[in-house]
Order: sequence, then C-alpha cells, then structure tokens
Amino acid sequence: MPSLRKRILKSGTVVWDIRYSEGGKQRSFHIGETDRRTAEKVFHKFCSNLAEGKLGGTGAVSTQAKSSPKLSELAYQARVFAESNKSPKTLDREQLALQRIIQVLGDLPISEISPAKIEEYKAIRLKEAAPPTVNIEIRVLNTSLNQAVELGWLKLAPDSRFKQIRIPDSEPPQWLDELQIERLLATEDIVFRNFLLLLLNTGCRRNEGLGVCWEDVDLRRRQIIIREKVGKMGKRRTIPINETLYHTLLNWPGIKEGRLFPQFTPNQISMKFRRRARQLELPIGISIHSLRATFACQLIARGTDIYTVSRLLGHSSVKVTEKHYLALTPDHLQDAVNRLEFGQA
Repeated sequence: MPSLRKRILKSGTVVWDIRYSEGGKQRSFHIGETDRRTAEKVFHKFCSNLAEGKLGGTGAVSTQAKSSPKLSELAYQARVFAESNKSPKTLDREQLALQRIIQVLGDLPISEISPAKIEEYKAIRLKEAAPPTVNIEIRVLNTSLNQAVELGWLKLAPDSRFKQIRIPDSEPPQWLDELQIERLLATEDIVFRNFLLLLLNTGCRRNEGLGVCWEDVDLRRRQIIIREKVGKMGKRRTIPINETLYHTLLNWPGIKEGRLFPQFTPNQISMKFRRRARQLELPIGISIHSLRATFACQLIARGTDIYTVSRLLGHSSVKVTEKHYLALTPDHLQDAVNRLEFGQA
C-alpha cells in the first residue's frame, strides 16, 4: 500500500514523497516542495496509475516508468536506509553530500553518472570546498549507488567505485610534553581546567567531551560512556577513568546532573584554548585537538601497545592510529631499538 510522507529539510523547506512496493522491493517517488493539498492530489493520481499498471504516478506508460531513477530518488532511498541503520548525524551528513551533488550536476538519472561527470563535479566543487570534503561526498555517492544495485535500479554500479582525489599525507598533530601540560593546567579557571583534564586523561575529542552527561559517568565502575549521538561516525565506546580523573569527578563543584560542561559551546572552548596557548607561548599549531594527540603519544611512550591506544581513541582501525600517532614518537622507537645489543663486544 503506497504511503504519502512529509519531510522537513534542515532549511525548513517541506517536501513530499511517496513510498510504495514494486516487485517485492521498496521504492519511492519524489514529489518535491509543495503544499499538502497538491501533494495529496499527486498521491491519489499515483495510486490510480499504479493500480492500472502505470508506474511513476505521472500517467506515463510503463516503458517510461522503467527509466533510470534520478539522483533525488537515490537520495531519498539513502535516507530511508539511514533512518533505520545509521545515526542522525550520519544521515544528515550523507543527505547534505547528495544534495551538493544534485546542485552541481543536476538531478540526473543515476545511469548517466559516469567517471567524466564525476571529474566535472570534482573540478567545480574544488573551487569552493577542500579535497577531504569532496572525497566524503564521492564516498557517499559510491555507497548510495551500491544500494541502488541492491534495489535493482542498476545492474552494476558505474565503474564499481568512482575515484577520490589523491591527498598528500597531512602533517601529524602536535602534542605536549609534561612541562607544557603542567603550565597549561596552572589556571585558576576550575571549569576550564576540569575540561582539559577530561581530554588529557581520556583522549576524547572536543565535541565528545562537551557532550558527556553525568548519566554517562559511572564512578563505581570507573568508566565514561561516549554515546552514539556525540561519538564520531555515531559510534559508542567506553573509556576507563584513571585515578586523577576519578578524584576530579568525585570532588566536582556544583550539581551533578545534565552535561558536565553546559557553559561551553565548541567554538567557545576552542577560542578559550587558543587564548591560553598564546598566553603560554606554546608552539604554533597546538590546538585543543593536541590534547587527544598528547593522550595517545604519552601512552605509546610509556609502552602501551598500539592496539590498546587505538581502542581508547575509538579509531575505526589500528592503521588510523599508526598513521597519525606513531610518527610523533620517534624517541620511543629509538628506545626500543637501543635495547638490542647484537655484536656488542
């Protein structure tokens, strides 16, 4: 039985879609931006045409209805899948990526998306977006086209996967030594100091730290839960609480309910850190994300294995940890080989 669905985009625009089943598979028909009365008229017409064997809801004959679905329909189907399988943050990011592609290339039939079209897209987008951003959009498109194959919209995804932009390895993040950490923490702003302690002792990302609520803190088990809604890529993980952080949380000033740091927004805390770094004349390039790098590198320098560090950081793969953090600890590697004494007289 077809159903009429109303969606409100982030811009506030109201759009309408029809969901229906054909050949045992879920499909969709995009009505677009209109009022409820018009959407209902289109819906009734669609149902009538569907009952008569005319697909697409527009009165077109079946040969026309079987033409390749368009990018807007692909975006809608990606939304339907994401609503059941992905976090709201991931859903929004994927929809934004697909809408960017539609804005640049137009609402093409998906069968017409070719490597040449993607190269055209890259050239246009790179004038206004960074390569990593464009690569994310291409990855989202590749994933959505694979879903189109599963739905029977395509026999094979065009050229399997479109190539992303080759990006040179970025400079690894900077990290702090013990003296710099001591100077950084020597502040009279207790709330700010507690936030720094949280990041330094857990390796949390800035937004993860800001999103921690007291219900996520288990002092009895000595662990903090990073919920899907604040974790990167919508992933949940558990981080142990060490002795320093335990006593910080135990002696927390104020009421222990809601967020630990309701005083700060992401931009506010980043600007506050930058001002503190300038005041202390810390090296250029040190940012609040450097606290996460400090957590990782100090663990590695103390002999913690890379797999454990990777799990604590919540990386998708140990390779990510190796790429970003092993390069930062050459002294640790030097100490390791210095333990060998082959051929020593």
